[in-house]
Amino acid sequence: MKKISKIILAFVVGMFLTSAVNIKAATLAEIKEKGQIVVGMNAEYPPFEWVEVVDGEAVVVGIDASLAQMIADEIGVELVIDNRAFDSLIPTLNTNKIDLIISGMSNTEERAKVVDFSVSYYEPVSQFAVASDQVDNFKSLEDFNGKRVGALLTSTQEIFLKENMPEIELVSMGKNGDLIEGLKAKKVDAIFMSDLTLQQYLTNYGDVVSVVEGIEINNELLGTSVAMTKGNSELLEVVDKVITEAKENGDLDKVFEDNIDKASKAQEQ
Repeated sequence: MKKISKIILAFVVGMFLTSAVNIKAATLAEIKEKGQIVVGMNAEYPPFEWVEVVDGEAVVVGIDASLAQMIADEIGVELVIDNRAFDSLIPTLNTNKIDLIISGMSNTEERAKVVDFSVSYYEPVSQFAVASDQVDNFKSLEDFNGKRVGALLTSTQEIFLKENMPEIELVSMGKNGDLIEGLKAKKVDAIFMSDLTLQQYLTNYGDVVSVVEGIEINNELLGTSVAMTKGNSELLEVVDKVITEAKENGDLDKVFEDNIDKASKAQEQ
């Protein structure tokens, strides 16, 4: 019988890790033996993951949390979520403190040198947003030249800007929320992030922040995948199985629909 999985939130930015998180990343057999799987996330990324208070307890919810629960259920163990800064996720994985990363992470060539990736569960599209009173000034990528453009630190969006838009002034920030606030405060002229995440923020800030229409960056080669330590083949096989089956039977589509709706309602509150 599968164990009932639950999400335990472990805040680590400015706080100590709980003892539950300070465990060695394990093989599939060791994960089953210890009865839990530790998944690293950055819960600043709705609808993929964000923090909600449920029954008086702060928990991580979202697409990635739902996928993590599906994987935990398949293995038959408890889910523990380790919530930390996005740029610390791979170093934490490779120091054996977490078992998986499920955090809207794109499968880039550079990252694949140090971690193994599952099959993709989402093909990302990225968009620019600017102050609403400036949106008519941006019609092409060249219009961003000389402008301060914000992106999440170590994200695919940051990588794209570094490699393809050398004429901008890149401003990297640690949280997506900081990007929105930076744009509102005019610390940056534009921001660049996942379309799904951007749409969630526009629920609250659509009167002052607007998407630049007609400019979308869709890199079909960079799917969003689950990351794990190199050579953990049995765990990779299970994760691939869960994602593939969820795609085929429609469960993954429902996960996206439910969490996009939930994130939109959360932003409205």
